[in-house]
Amino acid sequence: MAQKTCLDYALHYISRYPKTERELKIQLMQKGYFSDDIQKAIDFLKEKNFLNDRMFIESYVRSELVNKGKPAIAIINKLQEKWADKHLIMEVIREYEEDINIGIKERIKKEIASYKKRGEEWFDIIQKLMRKGYRLGDIKDVIKWE
Repeated sequence: MAQKTCLDYALHYISRYPKTERELKIQLMQKGYFSDDIQKAIDFLKEKNFLNDRMFIESYVRSELVNKGKPAIAIINKLQEKWADKHLIMEVIREYEEDINIGIKERIKKEIASYKKRGEEWFDIIQKLMRKGYRLGDIKDVIKWE
């Protein structure tokens, strides 16, 4: 059986779960493909919009921050682990700031309800939420309405 071409492997790799350009480049290098082949594959994937760091970051932010309401710092760190550009991450976060704030506050409300159901004290609830990465200001905003 012939070895997969660099492009075939790249397509297979990103089809399972989207990747950043840098993540893909590192994976292809680890697989032993030549730099020229890697660059041609990446250029082709970018041209076809199969590889787009901005779209990747937007999708990740919408999923994790807006829909799931996870702490922003945790998501920023996760994206940086995936070699996403910090300036691009912050730009996308600014664009989605209003939706993110709503998502985070909804998540905090759910977390508070869960802790209260277990009989936790307010001080402990706040401490636990802060350890998870939620900002005190966001927690206070939610508590005001409780």
